[in-house]
Amino acid sequence: MRIGNNDQGIMQFFSKMNGSKVNFNMPFGSRASTIRSGAGGRNTLEDYLSGHRKNSYGVEGMCVTNNPNARKIINVSDEMKQRVFNSVKDSFYKYNGMSGDNEAEWEEMAIAKNEYYKTLKTSDRVAAAWTLDQLEVSIARKISSAVKDRVPGWTHGKPIPSDVLDDIFADESITSMVSGTGLDMKV
Repeated sequence: MRIGNNDQGIMQFFSKMNGSKVNFNMPFGSRASTIRSGAGGRNTLEDYLSGHRKNSYGVEGMCVTNNPNARKIINVSDEMKQRVFNSVKDSFYKYNGMSGDNEAEWEEMAIAKNEYYKTLKTSDRVAAAWTLDQLEVSIARKISSAVKDRVPGWTHGKPIPSDVLDDIFADESITSMVSGTGLDMKV
């Protein structure tokens, strides 16, 4: 009975069954790095060893642990501010102020944000995520407050007349939150 390098023998066996021509005489660490080099959003061993960890969308620099930028407000692009505004607007029109259950919408927004983060310096990425999240919360709170002022007894999820929402979303105090430096981050 051979106790030594059994996993290598097993890997060779399965390789032959699948018709693969993998060189199993390479050291295991080298082979693992070549297999996982195109891992997408997954962290490879090299990522862990170098400290360059990625989120599930393959964006490096998104770790908040011991990160001084994790709760920092920075300037973000007007395009991303508008996307956040439109997302909040859609949630009020479609779901009466709730987040909704359309996973495709959530995923589309997450992909858009993560693609945006990739265009920023690594050190600014987590701060941009915080900024966009705070913008979303700030807009939603302001709109909720305006709806409650115009529709007594309204709570999230209850129907909102569309003419009320039209008036609220046309209000300068709401639209100025996404234009220029009108980022009102009072929470």
